[in-house]
Amino acid sequence: MKAWVTYLEMTDPSKVMRFPAPALPLSITGRRLAVKDYLRLFRLVGDRVQWDLRTKASEAEVAQLISAHDLMTLVLRVSDVARGLCEFRQQSDREVELLFFGIDAQLEGQGLGRYFLSKCLTIAWARQPGRIWLRTDEFDSPKAVKLYASVGFSIFDRRYEDIAD
Repeated sequence: MKAWVTYLEMTDPSKVMRFPAPALPLSITGRRLAVKDYLRLFRLVGDRVQWDLRTKASEAEVAQLISAHDLMTLVLRVSDVARGLCEFRQQSDREVELLFFGIDAQLEGQGLGRYFLSKCLTIAWARQPGRIWLRTDEFDSPKAVKLYASVGFSIFDRRYEDIAD
């Protein structure tokens, strides 16, 4: 299947925009989730935008993927319930890819997405990469590019290309 894919990047940690925390009991943790909990959260934030990369894999494959040393998974908890996911992969010493980012649809419109993403980027920049980048396609949320730009990302490419089904 082909789709428009937009590539965005951030090359300077000072570009990360800061946002106030919404008035909710929030925490962001980097603790690894059990596979079943991870998949539940992945589906919660990703089903509506057709994320299926992890859900098509076996539990053993997912366990191996999410325990990889180059993967950093951050979880947004609201009232101690996992409601958001942010996943980065260290591509090299100088590059980090933002693989997945999403929050529970019921929480949208409260500034929580920008706040969570901003905090996650600050954590990722602490590893001192030269660049954080991502790709988003037309099947992701129609708000995705606007969200990424609002926290400091810039578009560096846009292509019509084959995407994983």
